[in-house]
Amino acid sequence: MHRPWIWWLAALAAMWLAFALCAHWEPVVGDGWGHYTWHRQKSVGLAALWDELVWGWKHGNPRPGQILTLLAFTPGPWHVLVTPPALIALFYLLTALVLGRWPSLRRGDDALLFVAIVALAGVCAPQLGPMLFYRPMSGNYTFTLALNLAWLLPYRFHAAAPRGERLWLAPVMVALGLGAGFCNEHTGPAFAAGAVVAIVAFRRRGDRIPAWMIAGVVGFVAGLALLLLAPGQDARYGGLAQEASMLGRIAERGAGGNLRALWRPVLAMWPALPVLALALVARHRARRPALERTDRIALAVIAGAGAAIVLTLLVSPKIGGRLYFAACVLWCAALARWAVAQLSGWYRTAAAVAAGATLGAVLAILVAVYRDAGGVNEARLAALAAGPRGAVVHLERRHAAGSRWFWGEDLDAPNKREEAAAIFGLAGVELRARD
Repeated sequence: MHRPWIWWLAALAAMWLAFALCAHWEPVVGDGWGHYTWHRQKSVGLAALWDELVWGWKHGNPRPGQILTLLAFTPGPWHVLVTPPALIALFYLLTALVLGRWPSLRRGDDALLFVAIVALAGVCAPQLGPMLFYRPMSGNYTFTLALNLAWLLPYRFHAAAPRGERLWLAPVMVALGLGAGFCNEHTGPAFAAGAVVAIVAFRRRGDRIPAWMIAGVVGFVAGLALLLLAPGQDARYGGLAQEASMLGRIAERGAGGNLRALWRPVLAMWPALPVLALALVARHRARRPALERTDRIALAVIAGAGAAIVLTLLVSPKIGGRLYFAACVLWCAALARWAVAQLSGWYRTAAAVAAGATLGAVLAILVAVYRDAGGVNEARLAALAAGPRGAVVHLERRHAAGSRWFWGEDLDAPNKREEAAAIFGLAGVELRARD
């Protein structure tokens, strides 16, 4: 690939522009109304954020992603300024994870791999639009996934190129692990297991285990314990988590329900089949050498972590597309790394064109969907603000239905209409019937 930095620049610029536009147009929907209300009543400050974190840990959502969500709703340009680089960083970290090193702007294969990962995630990941831009989801699941990847990277880099003791890294890994482990219940066990497997593999190949590796695992497990044992877990989802034991949830769901839960994220990966087919044909024709053994093992561990995340969901009181996102993007990254390694000549050119076209199509769809949603949102907020106190305000329905690209019409739910009415001092909010 001639002048790979140009392809890096083109991909990053297109992603940043599309992500910034979507963040700018992202409407207030779903759980966003609660955060919107909070900012109308309070000011952002360290004391207020600490109070929210403590309250959530004791009585509600104990995850620190809830604070990230609250910050993303801060009035002003912050959502538009922070969200695009955070999302790009997520995909950059995924690329580094499967490479075993930082991607280089001088390598065309690295640029192709990065674009392929984003393109595959764009067509495979469930609830893509909400996971990227719906702040209650991106704050609690997407940005925190990036934190988990950042914590895991030193283990992956050590697998590719063993490093020295680096005592200064131990306290950093404790702090990073504490934050990463505190992020999400369904991803924590898989990432912790991945690090432990890495340490065992390092020991078996004769490495001396540096202190930072143990410190990172200790910090991560402590953070995960802090999350799982939070008193707020008893109150979340109306106490749903306490209605049955973990084994009871599996039994209650039944064999069919459990198989559907396991099959849904696997089925979501069907758009990746052409990539798999192209790589298999290219491998057979060119007889390219396989990846290094270390890389093969690393990709197997990464894919296995995705499978472990899905298996963990069987004991979860709730199962949904947002909880499959981490597993799917890990699978996409592992598949893309293996596939790109098989490509050469015409096959590599075809893959680059297909990946670029797919990424462009995904970004175009997201921009079109969120532009429409943003226009509806602006008109709705203006109508709600202009409504006389005590009146019933009638709003037009959204054009976009719920899909993997967008949350959909949240005001079909009576409690959300009541919440929106209460914010603006109205007697009620109603949706006009479609023509």
